[in-house]
Amino acid sequence: MLTNLGFVGIVVDNVAEATAFYRDTLGLTIDEAQSAPGVFIQFKLQDGAILALQHPDFPGQMPFDPSFIVEDVDALYTTWKARGVEIIEELHDMPFGRTFVFRAPQGHMLRVYKPRG
Repeated sequence: MLTNLGFVGIVVDNVAEATAFYRDTLGLTIDEAQSAPGVFIQFKLQDGAILALQHPDFPGQMPFDPSFIVEDVDALYTTWKARGVEIIEELHDMPFGRTFVFRAPQGHMLRVYKPRG
């Protein structure tokens, strides 16, 4: 079951410029441990949500990357795969947690994950 939208990644052409806006103008805090300057910048938001800026060349990315937090990502993956949901990125571990990507009927790709910890 999808319980919370926990991550939104935005693809930007100029990561440094966008980082300055979100950090300096909007006052967001960069999560240095999860960022790769010039390629991927992750900001910590209230209640554990994450906003990230991603360079277009970042592997496998789309113009946006909405991600839903779930309690049991392995069980949901198994259930949805059995129901015929199109899996774009198989279940695997990433620095932010265990995840997979699926395609919705109109072609949108959405991520599901269980955060580490």
